[in-house]
Amino acid sequence: MLISSLALAGCGGGADDGDAGTGGPRIDAGAPSESCGSVRLTTYETAGEGGWCEYPTNLPMLPAFVREGFHAAIAEPWNGSSYRGDPGEACGECWEIDSVTDTRVVMITNLCPIEGNPLCAGAHFHLDVAPAVSSALRAGFLDEGQARRVPCPVSGSVHLYVNDENVTYMRVAFVNHRVPIRTAEFRGIGDGVMEPNEWTPLRRSAGGWEVIGDGRQVDRGGQGVQFRITSAQGEVLVSETIVPGHPERRSTWDLGVQFEDRMPPMGGSCDFVPPGDVYVDGWGGIDQVRWLIDPWGEAEGGFFGETMNGCDSGSCVEVARFAPSSGFHLRYGQAFSRDTFSRIEARVRTRSGAARIGVAPSHEGTRCLRQVFDVGPEWSEVSIDLAGCDQPTLSAITMDSEGSPTFALLIDDVRYVR
Repeated sequence: MLISSLALAGCGGGADDGDAGTGGPRIDAGAPSESCGSVRLTTYETAGEGGWCEYPTNLPMLPAFVREGFHAAIAEPWNGSSYRGDPGEACGECWEIDSVTDTRVVMITNLCPIEGNPLCAGAHFHLDVAPAVSSALRAGFLDEGQARRVPCPVSGSVHLYVNDENVTYMRVAFVNHRVPIRTAEFRGIGDGVMEPNEWTPLRRSAGGWEVIGDGRQVDRGGQGVQFRITSAQGEVLVSETIVPGHPERRSTWDLGVQFEDRMPPMGGSCDFVPPGDVYVDGWGGIDQVRWLIDPWGEAEGGFFGETMNGCDSGSCVEVARFAPSSGFHLRYGQAFSRDTFSRIEARVRTRSGAARIGVAPSHEGTRCLRQVFDVGPEWSEVSIDLAGCDQPTLSAITMDSEGSPTFALLIDDVRYVR
């Protein structure tokens, strides 16, 4: 029986087409940016080659990793990119993600909307990754990792992808840009252009952009349309490419320009280490991804969980019916290398009387270095050096009764120590 310290809530896939995720005020919420920070990861099943950002992920100019499925949906509160722009600016931004297994770069091509997805509502920075990503990272099943924004490792130019059009309107997406796009503008170009022909802003609409002629042809009588784009870092680029005023749908146009990265990421690559604090006045971890208690035998039939009664200070954990042939695991959702930490330690006591308990690091029920400790009504410390453990991976601390009659056990300050 697994009991988490927080109830789990599912995260659905990306948003449907349309304006989902753009209504209401923009949400500014804490997240990693140029430096590494915590990210919560789930996985969604991709449907087709497109997404909320309104371009196929198999376009030939996109980096190979994107075409191979290394993309993600970003939770709606962070839909304005790491630069905190307007909703939709996150489209095309790249993130480096590190798990206990691997480090990969993904491109944002989709949205995890707040509506219907509590995990994407803003309690913690969240990415809903495609299956190829979760498979490579061995994470994405409600796990934690580390992430930072990185310039997309693109080659060639920014391209325009046409979703819809008529002579007075286009719906487009910009793809293959190194950093996010803050604003885009258009004007007519070539012989025959009629004044006024000022630069006119494109309007964001969900994950795409709208070129609105406002009753006039978008090429304003010229040979086509010219675009000017500004990055979230402030760089302004003017494309000399002439895009026809009536282009084919699903056509792509090389704009012949590319952004520089003027705000490179800081430090080395991200390095995720699982939380070593198993229980220290609260379960270690992040929102919805925490260490938890998993009792068996008679321990499962009584109270087990957090209490304020009898703790040294703050809260601690009580297992009220600790009996022979019973015990519990303190589990973490991701296995980690034995070499990640050097020892385990905890403070323990009984409610009354003397007893003996076995303590061991473990993984999926298999223990190593089990040691027996005498415990009594006063707090005492237990510690086990992991140097002699012969298991390559660990994910839990297991405690069981060493034949003592049923008693109540309190534990606190439980840690994997580096």
